[in-house]
Amino acid sequence: MSSPDDVKLPMASSLQQVVGALLFGSDHPLTVEEIRECLKGVAESDGEASEAVKLFAEASPREVGDALESIAKELPRLELGIEVVQVNGGYRFQTQPSCGRWVRNLLKMDRPNRLSRPALETLAIIAYRQPIAKSEIESIRGVVVDHIVKALMELHLIRIVGRSELPGRPFLYGTTATFLDHFGLKNLNELNELDPTLQRSKTSERKAIHRREKKEGPEAPANEPLFEQKAAEKAAPSEAVKEILGDGSAPDEGAEPLYEARAPEPEA
Repeated sequence: MSSPDDVKLPMASSLQQVVGALLFGSDHPLTVEEIRECLKGVAESDGEASEAVKLFAEASPREVGDALESIAKELPRLELGIEVVQVNGGYRFQTQPSCGRWVRNLLKMDRPNRLSRPALETLAIIAYRQPIAKSEIESIRGVVVDHIVKALMELHLIRIVGRSELPGRPFLYGTTATFLDHFGLKNLNELNELDPTLQRSKTSERKAIHRREKKEGPEAPANEPLFEQKAAEKAAPSEAVKEILGDGSAPDEGAEPLYEARAPEPEA
């Protein structure tokens, strides 16, 4: 009787087959380069690599891309309820939206909450104008956005990307990889394609707005404070921590809602 080590597994017959298995087994969207690195790694670690393994290891970015495109075209024909999508620069399998109610029932998950209109407006302003200060958001919307911004940070849809050099040195906000994943975007450039009338601001122009102009003449060293900091202020939590965690108080009664009121799900 042969031992398990003597049993030879069948070899994958095509690059498309290998790429499909990698997408299925990955816990995050795979880039073309990550797939190629995996193909090369197998060939290097296998001392007696077969011709097929060596051939897969030599796959070019275009050949891997063609394999991904072929899988994406084949799945709708098979009607398996899954599709290949490109998110945040990588590729992954995901279930089709039309099958969502059955998947949620299987996983015992509630229907996901939808962001409210105020939350979407705030998020859209940040996405199209990043990096942007909170005061700029409030100037555009005409309302206080403390609660909405804090909630969007808790959802990891936005983050602090820096500080303005303008007086007060306010924090600057931008979107995250979770934002791209949540809305199914390959990258931020796709925002311009969603609505031709809305164009994302250039990052360089936005940074220039928050850059303080240097004046001629002697300046105080950048690493030395102009005023001595009080001991109590040194021991206090950083402003970034306060910005993220808030002061612990509940939002005002008139604060804008983060989610839409949930309507009953229609029966199948």
